[in-house]
Amino acid sequence: MTAAVPTAVPRTLTLKQALAEVVEVGGRTVVDVGCGDGALVRHLAGLGAIVTGIEINDGQLTRARAAEPVKGAGYAIGSGEALPMTDGSTDVVVYSNSFHHLPLAVMAPSLVEAARVLKPGGRLVVVEPVADGAYFNVTRRLDDETVVRAAAHDTLRRPPPELEPVDETVYHTVMRYRDADHLLTHMVAVDPDRRTRLPDVEAEMRDLFGAAARWTDGMAEFDQPMRRMVFVRR
Repeated sequence: MTAAVPTAVPRTLTLKQALAEVVEVGGRTVVDVGCGDGALVRHLAGLGAIVTGIEINDGQLTRARAAEPVKGAGYAIGSGEALPMTDGSTDVVVYSNSFHHLPLAVMAPSLVEAARVLKPGGRLVVVEPVADGAYFNVTRRLDDETVVRAAAHDTLRRPPPELEPVDETVYHTVMRYRDADHLLTHMVAVDPDRRTRLPDVEAEMRDLFGAAARWTDGMAEFDQPMRRMVFVRR
């Protein structure tokens, strides 16, 4: 089966909705690579999955492990190219806003590694931000990911033979923040290295935030195009 052509008029979906359309996680084993604060891990565990969130070191897992525990949710140290799972042990592998953070040299090996840990018929779901839209226009001042996002997409379009592409869909999601402080705090929490660059661009980002925000019920909203790609383990 060839990948579906992205829809001409993207729908607006949350991450949870985008995942629910393509995977049923209840009773299944799921790996969330680059799990960040573990919010998705806990959500999927709440749906009845056994979920392991992966990050590269203990420091990256601090926020996730500090959250209220959820039955079925756990965390482990690993990386995209070296997952701490046995061969054919996993039903679903998820990358949510994390594949483009992999070093370029390990993007392709990470797809091979996902295929290794997936059961036959298991699914790899990759959700990535597109380098476009109001939200990207604000955040790129601190961290312009145009090149790495393009490299990630190029890699995903050339999967290993063990992975069959079955879906490529572009949709919109809405990013919401209380104010500019909320956005900047979030960006630094995701990548602490951004803290040293922030003073040079903070004033510009605050101006862009105010100009681009769409205010709804006291929250600043920004549209962000997203791309969902789904692969099945042959």
